[in-house]
Amino acid sequence: LKVVEFASYIAAPGAAGILGDWGADVVKVERPGGDSMRHVFADAKSALAGNPTFEMDNRGKRSVVLDISKPEGRDALARLASEADVFLTNVRAGSLKRAGLDEATLRAANPRLIYAAITGYGLEGEEAETPGFDVTAFWARAGVARMMTPKGQDPFLLRTGVGDHTTSLATVAAIMAAVYERERTGVGRFVQTS
Repeated sequence: LKVVEFASYIAAPGAAGILGDWGADVVKVERPGGDSMRHVFADAKSALAGNPTFEMDNRGKRSVVLDISKPEGRDALARLASEADVFLTNVRAGSLKRAGLDEATLRAANPRLIYAAITGYGLEGEEAETPGFDVTAFWARAGVARMMTPKGQDPFLLRTGVGDHTTSLATVAAIMAAVYERERTGVGRFVQTS
């Protein structure tokens, strides 16, 4: 499979990392300045070398920087998607639509494309465009923090990635189901997790 990942942080890159482990050719598309996860440990006073969080979820990928605010960057990303089996993103839907990188546009150019979107709070409703992170969307809002807290104590801070990596696995399952369906029908589809 050829996978184009236009995403940052953990959930979507984690899903693409798993697909890469299983043999997919993954191209990670980063904005100028790179994926924000690249910089998470920059200010940490630690004996750790590098950035193990970024390295884990981005293992085995090729990477390119494209500025989609410029026509040539946007067109280059659309060309990558036109030749891909999977387009995986966690960029908010409104931004993708304004750039012409939404599901309808990319699948019109490549009907076999499986377009996978990860959001914090789903694609419908008043919080559809609200960014969501593991500690907010999963740990706090979903009630997991309260469920994991011993009786009579305050919730504790989560190590990041628990909800993100759960979402990574759910996303891989959705993509693989769509790959199976495409093998039978010849047509890709839109899948989403939150």
